[in-house]
Amino acid sequence: MPPMKQGALRGSPVVPVRLRDKWADILSPTADAQAFHPDQVAHLPAPAGRWLCHAIAVGTLLRRRAELRQHGQIKIAGRWWPIRSRQALDPLRGYVWPVRTSVAGLPLLGVDLLADGEAELTHRLLGVVPVVEMQGLDVVRSAAARAASEICWSPATALDPAISWRVTGLDETVASIPIAGETVDVALKTTRDGAVISLTAQRWTRSDDGSWQWRTFGAHVLEEASFGGFTVPSRVVAGYGDDFTGAGAFIRLIVDDLVMH
Repeated sequence: MPPMKQGALRGSPVVPVRLRDKWADILSPTADAQAFHPDQVAHLPAPAGRWLCHAIAVGTLLRRRAELRQHGQIKIAGRWWPIRSRQALDPLRGYVWPVRTSVAGLPLLGVDLLADGEAELTHRLLGVVPVVEMQGLDVVRSAAARAASEICWSPATALDPAISWRVTGLDETVASIPIAGETVDVALKTTRDGAVISLTAQRWTRSDDGSWQWRTFGAHVLEEASFGGFTVPSRVVAGYGDDFTGAGAFIRLIVDDLVMH
């Protein structure tokens, strides 16, 4: 797989004014965040415990709300285009994801959102001409799978008692994550020392003919990095189907910064 290039885009997108309250709410400080100790994973299946001991340095405060800056590429109409994005993420509540793309030299500005049980995808050429405008229950169901799958960027969330776990292999486990009225089963595959290899889930997805169906949604980790005591995937490729890293891939992301709140 060729390395991702930063492209011509400069600067992160701005959080839309109408969504700034939701952004701030998702990033509200984690209440009573305790310091991490390996004893806190003793009740989890071994693969999940190894992941968290790899992902969280001893003594790190277990903050859950993730603020990210990212860049990478997105596939539109069969071609890869550069993107820059910001994200506010709480895998149990949702996310706000402002994104800026350059398509054939023209700016495409958008935001993906799941918050307070509502979801939307809004992307506009030049920030004005609608290209994608979607909302409703189908979008909520789809967005829930995305939020749950991104638990890898908020490892402390995995300690929440609302999440249940089951082992499916020596280095594989499934987390059942409740969000937005859905329960999303996220399959996590790790190395023997706990580094994330991939995450997969079934995601409610709109097909080309406009109908909705369940499809495999997956992300493969190419690199990881440490930010403030958390070691998380920092370079990923994600997509749909069995070949979600190849023909089914639609996004390649690099995490430039991660701050936990």
